[in-house]
Amino acid sequence: MPTILKNNSRLFTREGKTAEILKEVIASVPTKTKVYVVGGAARNAVYHDLFKKPLPQRDYDLLLIGDLDKFIKNLRSHKFFYGKIRRKDDIVLKKKLVSNPKAVTDYIVLDIHRSHESNILKNLKLSSAFTINGFAIPLRQYLSKNIKKFLIALPGAEKDLKSHRLKLNITGYDKHPGNLYSCLRFMSIGFTPPDKKEIKLLLNQLPKLEDWRFERNVEKVFRYVGGEKKARRLVKRLGIKIDVFSFKKLKEFAKK
Repeated sequence: MPTILKNNSRLFTREGKTAEILKEVIASVPTKTKVYVVGGAARNAVYHDLFKKPLPQRDYDLLLIGDLDKFIKNLRSHKFFYGKIRRKDDIVLKKKLVSNPKAVTDYIVLDIHRSHESNILKNLKLSSAFTINGFAIPLRQYLSKNIKKFLIALPGAEKDLKSHRLKLNITGYDKHPGNLYSCLRFMSIGFTPPDKKEIKLLLNQLPKLEDWRFERNVEKVFRYVGGEKKARRLVKRLGIKIDVFSFKKLKEFAKK
């Protein structure tokens, strides 16, 4: 079983029971359908190959180009069941890692997105908030010992990951308004923050969060970095003076 952290995250792994279930996911890909591992799961695989160290991970982001319905049907035959998101192009499925699951870490969670853009590199340009998230690995090769051979990446992505440097991907950072909180989580594990201009861009996006997403993001930051005090220290390092953990203050900031 993968190691579980105090913040209720699972450390990245491609071994043991996780690998067994991922093999079922790979076998479920329909003919002529392409599925790529993207987001944190792709970044963490590259990071592990570079530094031989695992990073925290909660799910597997999959980008699908092709027959989503057949893919879902095949996964369901392997005892995957639906999560909270079930839309036309976005489906969450999960499967038990243990016989008596009690927490999210007791499941393998797949966050599946169907793309109507067939160019995977263009997908990365349009959806990656930071360059270090700009990786895609074909699912069929995800368990390979040499993923670099199959890796698709944004320019500078690997260099920035090696340097533990956060840099905005200007064409994709604004797709998810909560990316300042992602920045704080990365900083807590040793990544250098973006420059002041990019921090300002992230801050300006933050008030666009819906209230429920705001609450979920704040809770996640506190849990991940080790509590509210540590989170506020990270915000201070960025030179931000408004209270980014107050929904009311963020709304007031948006009106200025």
